[in-house]
Amino acid sequence: MEKQKKLLIAVDNSFIYYEISGTGFPLFLLHGNGGSGKYFEKQVPEFSRHFTVFTIDSRGHARSTNNSNILSFDQMAEDIYLIMQQEHITQANIVGFSDGANLAMVFAKKHPEMVHRLVLNAGNTEVEGVHLPIRLITSIQSIFFKLFALFSKKAQRQLLLTRLMTHDIGVSRSDLRKLTAKTLVIVGKYDIIKRSHSIYLAKNIPNASFVLIPKQGHSFAKKDPKTFNREILKFLQEK
Repeated sequence: MEKQKKLLIAVDNSFIYYEISGTGFPLFLLHGNGGSGKYFEKQVPEFSRHFTVFTIDSRGHARSTNNSNILSFDQMAEDIYLIMQQEHITQANIVGFSDGANLAMVFAKKHPEMVHRLVLNAGNTEVEGVHLPIRLITSIQSIFFKLFALFSKKAQRQLLLTRLMTHDIGVSRSDLRKLTAKTLVIVGKYDIIKRSHSIYLAKNIPNASFVLIPKQGHSFAKKDPKTFNREILKFLQEK
């Protein structure tokens, strides 16, 4: 399978790395916090049989840089917008995992006309949507990186990533109710996201459905790609 390896040069001269494979309607795959486009290595071969698949290393992650002293979902949404402009794309399907789902929601809020169908796998608009033990671990990590950021650039970068998980993403109930794309909210039964929060997303997005996958947790796209791929393709291809 051939892949095009490309770069977007953002307004602040950050480099945003992305890959393109397949043919057909555009499909963007957005990874989680601290990850990269490689998270979807078990999805790309199958999805690219039906779509032109874009996997992006989000700003400040993996092969993408961040020349700003902050990192926000708004910045990353702007990066996606600029990639779409660079590739002459007016509308696409978006599949987001974890923070990638959060990014997808921010992008859909800012550019609703550019999203055809939206898949949210383990996203959360509010910090309270995550189970308490995970929130405590994230808080401890944030304190640790804040201390070491005083003399370590690597810790500074990790602090920016961790802060994405310690703040609400800026998408309210009212914003959810304005989303126009047909949406699939899909989570594993044992996800770190509260089931009640996933149901909240599905109930408030006007044209959304909810799928709960038994026996799976947060990263079930990697652990059970057959089920993940089947459910996503069924949703994206239905009339």
